[in-house]
Amino acid sequence: MVKLRGPMFSLGASGTLADAVTFSICKGRPYARERVIPSNPKSAAQTGRRAMFAFLSQAWAALSDAEKATYQDLADELVSAPFNAYMKINMERWHNFMSPTQEIPADETNSGSDNALTAAAWEENRIKMSLAGTALAEAWGISFHASLTGTFTPSVGNCILVTLDTTIAAHDVFWTPPTVATYYLDTIAFSDDGVKEAEGGEQTAAP
Repeated sequence: MVKLRGPMFSLGASGTLADAVTFSICKGRPYARERVIPSNPKSAAQTGRRAMFAFLSQAWAALSDAEKATYQDLADELVSAPFNAYMKINMERWHNFMSPTQEIPADETNSGSDNALTAAAWEENRIKMSLAGTALAEAWGISFHASLTGTFTPSVGNCILVTLDTTIAAHDVFWTPPTVATYYLDTIAFSDDGVKEAEGGEQTAAP
């Protein structure tokens, strides 16, 4: 970081010049630095991790105080908040393609829903994924997976979306793919205590 006096022959400057140099102020002093464009990697594995990260972040608020309290000991070990402990352990579980859990230790005895894809079809620039089931049980969430090749195995690397699993009535979930192509889609429901159910049934969406 370069400290400046009278930047740009003025009393102050801010912004980027010629996509090369960025001017700003830090602690009351003007400075200049090389313009850096943050990377935003979108590899399959990173997309799958982001999908679960978003789900967990949104789901935390709905957990009971008792469930949140189970993360306190781990939070104390990490010198962090229970939320951070919850995110850490559940993202570690997801990294190994294990389902997240609302409390720790995960009992892994409950059942998720039997929601499954019944159809998938392109609608303009997005794909409509239709689901229905017969038993909700102790369901918590459902992960959606997509591949450009048929008869694929769901994994973190092909996860495109994770949503709350709250109804067995027929309903639709929408996904906007990065490219227009034929996609093969599948789902996996998971319970509130870390049980991953069987695949929901592959469907194909052709443009």
